[in-house]
Amino acid sequence: MPPKFKRHLNDDDVTGSVKSERRNLLEDDSDEEEDFFLRGPSGPRFGPRNDKIKHVQNQVDEVIDVMQENITKVIERGERLDELQDKSESLSDNATAFSNRSKQLRRQMWWRGCKLRSSCT
Repeated sequence: MPPKFKRHLNDDDVTGSVKSERRNLLEDDSDEEEDFFLRGPSGPRFGPRNDKIKHVQNQVDEVIDVMQENITKVIERGERLDELQDKSESLSDNATAFSNRSKQLRRQMWWRGCKLRSSCT
């Protein structure tokens, strides 16, 4: 079956010409782009934009400072919570020990009372 469409141009010719056009465009603008990327935005063309960038950078720096303070506060809060948890566990252990000791003492006193009653009779 013959192809429905016929190609009039060679694919290598088309892609070669497109590549060469791109290369020429990149070579023409490369000096200005290199300056921008190496030195950053400067000159009269970037003046107002540079002020905006500085303003935004200052805002970002302020946010970073606030976030660092918040992180420090969260860490301190976590440390205080750990201390509080340790203290509560200690209190719980002491309460259990006190309860056990009081039961022992009550039993001792009961037996002592029984001994006293039996010797009196």
